[in-house]
Amino acid sequence: MNYFHFYDLPVKFNLNEQELKAKYFNLLKTNHPDFFVNDPKKYEESLISSSLNNEAYKCLFNFYSRANHILSISGLTLDDKLPSHFLMEMMDINEALDNLQQVPDSNKLKSLGVEILEFDTALEKELKVLAEISDGCNSLDEMPLKKVKENLLKHKYILRLKETLANIAAL
Repeated sequence: MNYFHFYDLPVKFNLNEQELKAKYFNLLKTNHPDFFVNDPKKYEESLISSSLNNEAYKCLFNFYSRANHILSISGLTLDDKLPSHFLMEMMDINEALDNLQQVPDSNKLKSLGVEILEFDTALEKELKVLAEISDGCNSLDEMPLKKVKENLLKHKYILRLKETLANIAAL
């Protein structure tokens, strides 16, 4: 299901969130199951429609789930195949995380946190640029979606590193 079509919105990474909210609430108001309690068929249809409305809104409201949705409707999925050059860059960080789990060191923990944050910030900047380029395209085929996919995979990896770092800090 293409949620952009569901709301009659253009396929964009950077949506007008007010317009999205307005379309969501309009559908919610006009198709809420409470309006059809006396008509079992319309009640069931409105339950399905309301559920789809909630699912679509939740997906499109969040930038990262919206980006994943754009990949999905274009036929791409996050398959966890990270580029080897990125994994090589992450090798030192992973090794440092392993060492911190064995021998905690608050200075190394802070330093590693800064390094991971720098990677995350660079990825966010790159994704913002890719999103702006994509939003200027006339079709999905013109969008640099393979680069977006790679960026999102890297971001997912960095999130796992941040989680690991937070778990070490909590010890």
